Order: sequence, then C-alpha cells, then structure tokens
Amino acid sequence: MSSTPAPDAAPSWLYPKAAEPPKPGEILDGMDYSERLWHHTFATQDNDVHFLEYRVLHRLNIFDLQNQLAKLKGACWKDQKASAEDLKMLKNTLHDYTTAIQDYAYMHSLQGIRSSQAPARRRDLSQAFPEIANLPGEPFNSHYCTLGSAPEFQSDPIRDYLKGVVPRHLAYSKPEMDLNMDGYLAKLPPETISPTVDRITRFIIAFAGGAALVVAMLVMSLPFAHKTKSLITVSVAVTLFAATMSLAVRASNSETLVATATYAAVLVVFVGTSG
Repeated sequence: MSSTPAPDAAPSWLYPKAAEPPKPGEILDGMDYSERLWHHTFATQDNDVHFLEYRVLHRLNIFDLQNQLAKLKGACWKDQKASAEDLKMLKNTLHDYTTAIQDYAYMHSLQGIRSSQAPARRRDLSQAFPEIANLPGEPFNSHYCTLGSAPEFQSDPIRDYLKGVVPRHLAYSKPEMDLNMDGYLAKLPPETISPTVDRITRFIIAFAGGAALVVAMLVMSLPFAHKTKSLITVSVAVTLFAATMSLAVRASNSETLVATATYAAVLVVFVGTSG
C-alpha cells in the first residue's frame, strides 16, 4: 500500500508577517492620542522641558475670577448680608483668584528660550499632535519658557556689538552652536554671549579704564602743569567717563555713581599733588 506524499510546505511569503511594534519614541501614522503622548514623552525625556506660557489664557482666567468676585461683592452690598453658602463661595473664589495670580506671576518669571529654538519646539509639538496643531488659534504658538537658569554672561552694548563683528567661531559658544546650527550656517549673530566675547569685553573695559587715567594725567602734565588746564581736563575726562559708564556699560545707578566719583577723586588728587 503506497503512502500519500506529504504536500510541500507553503512558501513563507504566503503568510504576512506580523507588524512589528514601533520603537519607543517613534511616532507613526494611525496612532491615537494616548500613543502619541507616550512616544513623544519618551523621545524628549533627555531634553529640557519647555513650557508654553499661554499668557492670554492666564489673563482670561484671572479676569473671569475677578468678575465673579465683583458679582459676589455686589450681591453682598445689595442684600446687606452673607450667608454660609455665600461665604463658602467667596472663600473658594478668593483662593482660586489668588492662585491664578501666583501662577501667572510664576510663569511670567520663568526664563524664556532663545527665539531660534521656538520654531523647532513648535514644529515638534505640531508633528507629535497634529490634531491639536490644526485647531483654530495656533494652539502651540505661544511664548516658550524653561526652568533653566539665566544666561551666564549678561549682555550690554559693548558685548552686543562685539558678538556681531568677531568671527563666528568665536562669537558662538559651543552649546548655542549645537542648538542653533542653522543660524550659525546662515552667518547670523548669536543670541547669547560666548566666553570669548566676554573675555574680549573685559579686556577692552580694563584697558579703557587704565587709559582714561593715564591719558588725562599726561594731558595735565605735558608740556607743563597748569591748574586751569588741569581743571578743564578733569571736567572733560569725568564727563566722558560718566557718559561711557552710562551708555556702554550695563551697571546700576549706584555702581555708575561710585565708579565716576572714584575716577574723579583720583584725578583731583593728581591735580592737587601736581599743582
């Protein structure tokens, strides 16, 4: 009795492969909101968290609570009484009103991100949540904030000028070059002050401060010392020094006053000893 031959195995291409699950952080078409939310959070876990300030929405909430309090005040004045229910509502509304003001003040105090970073953050959110990005009013178009600290080097007119004229590889710090490579390649000035620009500025200020004293003393001493010439020189030098401190250097009122008074005192002492 002959045995029936076993049928040949079907080729593997006849059986469709099961779809592989997406990698963590990979957002694909067809995902629902919960999946997009999880993958977007996973993909950005190593980045600084950037918050949308939503200033108009905060103000809308504050004004609404403010109007509710105004209505409660009007009702109390009209009825000349405040029931337990009215007091409970007043307590809750006052608490919400105070909390809303504190929240607004806190969000307003956060450090804003650089303007070159905002389009990338907006684009990331729009790609991750297109159904929200397509809503009216551009929901992701707001001021972006971060918990990061303020820039290490504060700007002033001298630093702002130098960062636009020094070579780009010196004007850009390494962190900003990594974050704003498009601006670097487009030959745009950086938005922050690099350590090199800060050091150049400090040298210029130190050199100018010493030169302001030496030049004034040379003018008063050469070719001969004369009290009238010395007093005129001191007056002009102090005026120029005060103008430079006020316009070119970012300093407080007290710092400007102390520096100008010290400079004037040194020149006056020189006039007294040389006269």
